Amino acid sequence: MSAPLFMEEPARRTPVKQTDVFIAGAGTAGCIAAIAAARAGAKVVLVEKTPVPGGTYTNGGIGTYSYFSCSEDSSRAKRIVGGIPYELACRLTEAEGATGFMLSPEDHYRSGYRFVADHEAYKGVISEMLLEAGVEVLLQTAFCGVAMEGDRITAAFIENKDGRTAVAAKQYIDASGDGDIARFAGLEQIEVWQDYDTVSGAPTGLVFGMSGIDFERFMEQNADSAFSMPTQPAADGRKTRRISFTHQRHPDKYKALADLDIRFFTSIQSLHEGEATYINNSKGAKIDATDAAAYSRAELESRVKILRMAQAFKKCVPGFENAYLSWAAVQLGVRASHITRCDKTITQAEISGAARFEDEIGLYGFHDLAPKHPELFVQAPGYYGFPYRMLLPQGCSNLFMAGRCVTEDITAHMSTRNTVGCMIMGQGAGVAAALCAARDCDSRSLPYLILREELVKQKVILEVEE
Repeated sequence: MSAPLFMEEPARRTPVKQTDVFIAGAGTAGCIAAIAAARAGAKVVLVEKTPVPGGTYTNGGIGTYSYFSCSEDSSRAKRIVGGIPYELACRLTEAEGATGFMLSPEDHYRSGYRFVADHEAYKGVISEMLLEAGVEVLLQTAFCGVAMEGDRITAAFIENKDGRTAVAAKQYIDASGDGDIARFAGLEQIEVWQDYDTVSGAPTGLVFGMSGIDFERFMEQNADSAFSMPTQPAADGRKTRRISFTHQRHPDKYKALADLDIRFFTSIQSLHEGEATYINNSKGAKIDATDAAAYSRAELESRVKILRMAQAFKKCVPGFENAYLSWAAVQLGVRASHITRCDKTITQAEISGAARFEDEIGLYGFHDLAPKHPELFVQAPGYYGFPYRMLLPQGCSNLFMAGRCVTEDITAHMSTRNTVGCMIMGQGAGVAAALCAARDCDSRSLPYLILREELVKQKVILEVEE
């Protein structure tokens, strides 16, 4: 007897939690959105499927250049990002959990100041900021659906150790990365993951680290395959390294790596003595991250891949003889999956042309592809604006999108999806959601001057002195 395709479940009474703002996803955008909304006076519920808040920094462990404008002369670049993202960077540095802003002259094409944070320190600092703001954070909690009345969301359904709960909020923020709230609400989305190899090789990757490395031997014995990129010393005087390494020039010498058929290898970042803090294994599976089976298989395959990579490094790369796999990201990193159609999508022409808008929530200047494609470089003055309208999904009046789930142009997405860009969207969405909840208005009825006033109060940079 075959199993039925569907089962009818009995009606149930689901407990309801009331709040002003509900946020799905405590990642790069979601944490900043929650803190911003709470500081603007809102009662906030933030849910996250993993046990760790922080997103890409804690699960992906990458560095960023994005706080400064692009400039042909890196030393003349101006800081264009303030607010909670900058505060977070400062607090990480004060906690000796980050490098501070290091001048990296060769990176002028995408802003020449680099900032790298330690993933474990980040977990503590972002947790402290969420607790200070009074955000109700529910970790290991899955968002699993919505209730709708017309174009308004009336409740978000979550499940965790307490069972199933409906969170009834006035405003909702989708910081899930994949646009999960928008998808359950039936809003229009575009799949972009299939085309991601045209710009970056693969829509997924998994970052890991190794310890026990003799870096002096590594640099000496691999001189023609490893290049250390110059930066200023870290803020605390600590010696940090950023190394580009490839095994492909000498497949016989690095046979154990070559045998793995690794398509691409990007960089090693070292924040602590003898440690490759972040090995950016960026070319993972080409999958739709909203497909549970495909995502799960890619997660498992990536775990095996980094184990094999660590073993291969130890076997064939001088300096790694006594090294060992010390950590791996909590979850698979996803660059893009589904994009939700919003009132405004930024184009590559607007990015390259340093476009400004009448409803800006922040400024940005980074582009991931600029090194290989100079035509994508953000022209003078080296930054462009993020319009408020990019956060507003078509077809819903009380939902905001924040993070990598916006920007339809795949080339433009290689700018906006990056860490600090997601943070800027998060702060804009958090402030707007709090103000809409307080005024009992929909997202498109919020006067921009009111939004701008609160953003400036939260130290967001909207104008730069030239």
